[in-house]
Amino acid sequence: MSNPLHVFSNEQELLEGMWPTPLLKLRIGNDTWAKLEFYNPFSRSVKDRTAWFLFRQALIKNVNHIVEATSGNTGIALASLSSIYGMQFTMFLPVVAPKVYKVLVKLLGGNVIEAGNSTNDVIPLVKRFAEMSNAVNLDQFNNPINVIAHYETTAREIDEQLTSIGKRPSRIIATMGTGGHIAGIAKYFKEKYGDDVEIVGVQPSENSRIPGIKRQNGSNSLLRDIKIDSVVDVSFEEAIDGTISVARTSGILIGISAGATVAAYKRINDVSSTTVLIFPDDAFKYVDILEQTLKEI
Repeated sequence: MSNPLHVFSNEQELLEGMWPTPLLKLRIGNDTWAKLEFYNPFSRSVKDRTAWFLFRQALIKNVNHIVEATSGNTGIALASLSSIYGMQFTMFLPVVAPKVYKVLVKLLGGNVIEAGNSTNDVIPLVKRFAEMSNAVNLDQFNNPINVIAHYETTAREIDEQLTSIGKRPSRIIATMGTGGHIAGIAKYFKEKYGDDVEIVGVQPSENSRIPGIKRQNGSNSLLRDIKIDSVVDVSFEEAIDGTISVARTSGILIGISAGATVAAYKRINDVSSTTVLIFPDDAFKYVDILEQTLKEI
């Protein structure tokens, strides 16, 4: 339940009391809106929602030690929750992930194990580690609770926010990593409005790496029974251009995966329809990457 005066007596109230996260009209297109998920307090990302719904299951089962493979944001959120509730947390992180994730999880008291070049490389290691250490792997990549989290919160918020100003989305553009937030959003809007709402997924183009998202190969269990109308491939360079575009028009510092949704929107080239872009996080975790790319511009 949203708390309009933002006075909170505990951390759960802080998280849920900041919902709905803002929906901002952008200065690109005529009717383009952004869901600013970096207003979530723990990881400053959409992953707070996934982490909280998964973590609640661990609380119910009286788990003592959680282990999770993550490209970063889920790890921060789970480390935050683990510190609040006195639980041990171990994050498996690809070696290519920005170092800020390792630093912040350690700051929160979590353990960090770096391995592999992607979460796909790390997942088998996590499963073995969980078996050997009597830890519980919440498995955001296959756990349907990931989808439920966004069906019940993110999607419902978008619907209610647009309804409050007399609008309904024609299109929603979201990135694909675990598939959780796009699956929850697609499930909600397809059930309620059918094909009147187009769902567009965004993934890195071949041979491109965009932090926080990955190319889909058809094996994603969370997306298996979900209708995604189209998928747009975006290069790293296009994602950076999208990040810069929003920074220099709306003054909002969005993350690189958020920039990828902007690039996909520009590719679609339809500025007249009510379109919502999901911005998963902000730019601050990617300063080193952005600094290097800006030097090359």
